[in-house]
Amino acid sequence: MRTENRLKVYCETSFWSFLNGGNTPLEHIAIKQSATLRWWEEFATKCDIFISPYVADEAEVGNPERATMRKQSMAGCVSLDGSDEDTINLAEALIVGHAVPESESTDAFHIATAAVKGMDVLLTWNCKHMANPVTLPKTAAIITKAGYACPVIITPAEFIERREEFGYGK
Repeated sequence: MRTENRLKVYCETSFWSFLNGGNTPLEHIAIKQSATLRWWEEFATKCDIFISPYVADEAEVGNPERATMRKQSMAGCVSLDGSDEDTINLAEALIVGHAVPESESTDAFHIATAAVKGMDVLLTWNCKHMANPVTLPKTAAIITKAGYACPVIITPAEFIERREEFGYGK
């Protein structure tokens, strides 16, 4: 899973949104923000972080101040091309195979980009269409059938809990 002792981590848009979220009275959101910040502080420098134009485009939506913060956070990340034929074909297969709904095609492109470009991990807070334990087996089967390794698709909180599996101790 590791290349040169560093994980290749694709951070999907929701990661950046929670990393750059403002104060909130909503406990469930504050918990996600805290876990995302913790992951960033403890693991980001130990991993190679990747995004795609899909992440950059989605990160520009919403509150302009927060969008600027998201862009600044992503400034040092490598952007992967997600418009190549292999990525498009895999995204379509994820939709046709009902791993991702057609209405959420950008989510299929996040997953396909991460798989085709050889990412070890896809970090996301999208538990409806990506880090969903019900659909993950279908997603993995489609990716494997297409000839790629499925990245570990998890939330930052799950990564922290499972850090030993990734070689980062207790």
